Amino acid sequence: MMSIRKAPPSLVCMGAVLLAVTLGTLMAPSVAQDPEPSKTLISGKGSDLTTARCATCHDAQHITRARLSRGDWEFNIKNMIERGAPMAPGEIPIILEYLSTYYNRDSPAPPPDSSAASFGMDGGGDPVQQLLNANACIACHMVDKRIVGPSFKEVAVKYSGEAAAVGSLVKKIREGGAGNWGNVPMPPNPAIPEAELKQIVSWILQLR
Repeated sequence: MMSIRKAPPSLVCMGAVLLAVTLGTLMAPSVAQDPEPSKTLISGKGSDLTTARCATCHDAQHITRARLSRGDWEFNIKNMIERGAPMAPGEIPIILEYLSTYYNRDSPAPPPDSSAASFGMDGGGDPVQQLLNANACIACHMVDKRIVGPSFKEVAVKYSGEAAAVGSLVKKIREGGAGNWGNVPMPPNPAIPEAELKQIVSWILQLR
């Protein structure tokens, strides 16, 4: 009767290790995780405007993880506007074109273009509107309509006749907080220069 020789334990262990490594290599592509969606939008024509209007109330990853058709993006923008998103009529085609170009499921995105990122943020040449756009103020406030926060006119009426109104509002914008207009907190804005804060506040107060 033929005897069967057993392999030394060391060879058995080595074989098991090699088998595990081989299987791991073969299986790696099937278990690899998709990379986390970017937390910022791709720089391109209209990206700053899209961030100001969409990514303040929605995490930018809602956009960066999506790949939709132009029609889908158009439907989503319309839905956002119906829910109170503060988009001026002239801004809608810019945002739609940006999303359809950089997050379209039917075609690859072009290379980033930081030189065109601020397109649409000029506020029609009005310096205060430029500041409101640049600091995403109108993502939560409109002139005469309450959305996330009070309208600018409501703020003007509340502080009407208050001698220290400018200083109070400058402090409020810079430090943020909650309680005056409900439970939704206003984020702090420490990076806005003092002169620009006073320019914004003076504009708000004249709306009463």
